[in-house]
Amino acid sequence: MREIMQMVTEISGRRNKSCYYVLCRAVYAARARQPGDMQMKTVCACVKSDTGMSAPAVAKALSRAADDIWDNGNHSKLEEIYGRPILERPSPKELVNVLAQHVWKE
Repeated sequence: MREIMQMVTEISGRRNKSCYYVLCRAVYAARARQPGDMQMKTVCACVKSDTGMSAPAVAKALSRAADDIWDNGNHSKLEEIYGRPILERPSPKELVNVLAQHVWKE
């Protein structure tokens, strides 16, 4: 989990937002199911069981994290993780799965 928190800190916009904890939990859940993409329904269910949040609250927090990273985050680090230029805001599902794959490969 430490490497996930470090990676999220490097790309985050305003790290003190609570949505980043949810993003870390989602990446942790998705990493355990690599290789391959994980459905957001499954991600939300895993984070819900870890945090006690409702599934809609988890989905909203992941959306806020993706927005904050896009608006305020480190785009060069994000592009390094993606391995390509990013021209538009990633969806929460894409963000979670790409971060999980990156951590899994490391």
